[in-house]
Amino acid sequence: MIDAATAVSWTDDLAPISLEEVNAAAALQQRVDRKYLISPATWANVVATLPERPRTLEIDGVRAFRYSSTYYDTPTWDSYRAAAHRRPARYKVRTRSYVDTGTAAIEVKLRSRTGDTVKHREFLNTPVGRTDRLPAAAMNFVSGFPGIAVADLAAVLTTEYRRTTVVTADARVTVDAGVTGVDAQGRQAAFARHLIVETKSASRAGVVDRALWNHGVRPSKVSKYCTSLAALHPELPHNRWARTLRSYVSVV
Repeated sequence: MIDAATAVSWTDDLAPISLEEVNAAAALQQRVDRKYLISPATWANVVATLPERPRTLEIDGVRAFRYSSTYYDTPTWDSYRAAAHRRPARYKVRTRSYVDTGTAAIEVKLRSRTGDTVKHREFLNTPVGRTDRLPAAAMNFVSGFPGIAVADLAAVLTTEYRRTTVVTADARVTVDAGVTGVDAQGRQAAFARHLIVETKSASRAGVVDRALWNHGVRPSKVSKYCTSLAALHPELPHNRWARTLRSYVSVV
């Protein structure tokens, strides 16, 4: 697992940006996402070659923040299977804990038939842990979305990682280090020493995407939820992530 110092060393010479500024400039709840699997060294080189220096989220002197997300699915894996079979319209339901601040939220991510991702979020009044069922407030929130069998949802996987966020003129970019996924039986999958870099832009590829391509890095088929779950449950359909599973994910 990548330690905090290694995870953020590439941000040392970047100017800070506050959470309020991030939300004002690049909240991008409706967006096009591109994900990349990349070594820390290559990513540092990519950042160094950007034509304009991005700014990095900093809160109380901290630039890498601990996240814990628990994903909920039905007994027949409806959410997972929709992604595995590339169904045009699909969803994910998760609770997210911001470990360093003690806050938590319920999130529903919807993917439209046009390929856009829209994330809906509501912050919760109390922290959430690895509970089997959604907390009452979270269940009420999810029940407002048609097509989700909220009463059937149960916790199937928890992911943990450290996230650094940078903002450019045309995108928000998250960089996740030390990504692990733990299923309901306690088995663990890990992304070794690779970072998961995700660019979130309104439509076209941004300056970070183009810099990654110039370094020979192309978007990867990766989902923290689906790829981790596929590694731990090989009986599930997983052809979509086969290359990622072979090259980047190990079962601990």
